[in-house]
Amino acid sequence: MNALMIVLIIVGVILLGLAILFLESFRELHRFRVREYEVSLPGSPKGRILFLSDYHEAVGGKLNERLLAKAAELRPDVILIGGDMVNGIHENEDTSPAEELINGLAGIAPVYQAFGNHERRMMAHNGETGYDWEGYVKRLDPSIRFLTNESVKVPLPVGEIRLYGLDMEYVYFRKKGERLTVEVMDRYLGKAEKETPVVLLAHDPSWGKVYSDWGADLTLAGHYHGGIIRLPLIGGFVSPKLDLFPHYDYGVYQEGENQMLVSSGLGQHTIPVRFNNLPELCLIVLR
Repeated sequence: MNALMIVLIIVGVILLGLAILFLESFRELHRFRVREYEVSLPGSPKGRILFLSDYHEAVGGKLNERLLAKAAELRPDVILIGGDMVNGIHENEDTSPAEELINGLAGIAPVYQAFGNHERRMMAHNGETGYDWEGYVKRLDPSIRFLTNESVKVPLPVGEIRLYGLDMEYVYFRKKGERLTVEVMDRYLGKAEKETPVVLLAHDPSWGKVYSDWGADLTLAGHYHGGIIRLPLIGGFVSPKLDLFPHYDYGVYQEGENQMLVSSGLGQHTIPVRFNNLPELCLIVLR
């Protein structure tokens, strides 16, 4: 076998691998699954929480009908959104898929949403040519509650939770940005009120230990999209900060007595790739 033949075989194998990757990615981006988690919180509240994150206008809204049907079937008592429902990175971006999904969810159960970095970007550019954050919010059902560094008590069939929504500045999302601390959390949210179980919507999971030290009994996060490509026995490949094999990529993490659940999200942006990493709705059953 001559050198040219060897090169052609190597190139062919690489092209075949890429084709498999993108075909499987296309398939996964047009599907989703439900992951159910049983969680115990202090005071033993009981209820059903539907959590979703990182929709990113998923495939132009093609999943919306199925997502809404499944959400209704799951009978949640409350629906929590972890941010990045929009992309907010292009002028005149169509936000109608996110509007349709969120407004549909509001007809199923009370909806609370925290900001991701993409909502924060869109809001920061509001009023500039093509960026209409205020218009986007006005087109959402008025019952939807955005939690911007504030908290609210959420009643459940048994007991209640204190729900916080963290809205961080961009410097805490960047790879070489500022370091988030408990003191900064106190500045944003105040001290955690521990009379009731504390649930924190915090988009970026990289600060999981800080959230726990601040006082979150349960943190709900996303942002990492499950690591985009998930390798067997290893996990997620890369984070939005371009960290390889990030620690908090997906699933449930224990920090002392507290927990953090990281969703793989529902969509993808910029590079529409997923592999071994289905989009998901998270059903949290409080026992």
